[in-house]
Amino acid sequence: MKVLKWILKTLAALIAIIILLAVFADDIEHGYNKLTWTPPMAINGIRSGMTRSDVMFQLGEADKCSKTKATCYWSDPLHYIMFRNDLVFLQKTPNSETLRSMPFKNTQEMKLLLGTEDLYSESKDFNTRGYTYLKWGVTFEYDNDALTNYILGNVTWRRQMLIGKYVVKGIVVCPGAECPFDDEGTVKEDFKDRDYTYFIK
Repeated sequence: MKVLKWILKTLAALIAIIILLAVFADDIEHGYNKLTWTPPMAINGIRSGMTRSDVMFQLGEADKCSKTKATCYWSDPLHYIMFRNDLVFLQKTPNSETLRSMPFKNTQEMKLLLGTEDLYSESKDFNTRGYTYLKWGVTFEYDNDALTNYILGNVTWRRQMLIGKYVVKGIVVCPGAECPFDDEGTVKEDFKDRDYTYFIK
């Protein structure tokens, strides 16, 4: 009889634990991610600073490159790489496999996990936003609150091409008299040799 009571108590405890885990699964996962997750520092195995030859060895010949070969892209999976002095400088991918590896589905969940972004960029039509975290050199781009691009590497401006709003460390730079971009989204002449750090006092 005592053994039966012990078995029933153990079963009741296990059921209670399973129910608690089911009810608080999202909170547990969020807490775990908060402690352990960081943005990927490689895309398709390519890291910042890798040589062009190592990239070609790993990914194969690029599908297309610019005339100067400063920018190349691979279509399967879609992956853009910018080189500077034949070293990986910047990468961008809309690849769904990479984006699915992010433990958040929208900007609210992203901010809960990573905190407030350092650079914020919004398009003129309000549809596209970029959130840059300088600690890792990463940008998450969203279209209508759906993650569409992951950008990794050196940070200069990281803005939407047709800029509506640009914020550096909470300071609204655009629109404003000192906005570094013209109406076409091009960096103005006065800011050609500068980057976002110009606005950090």
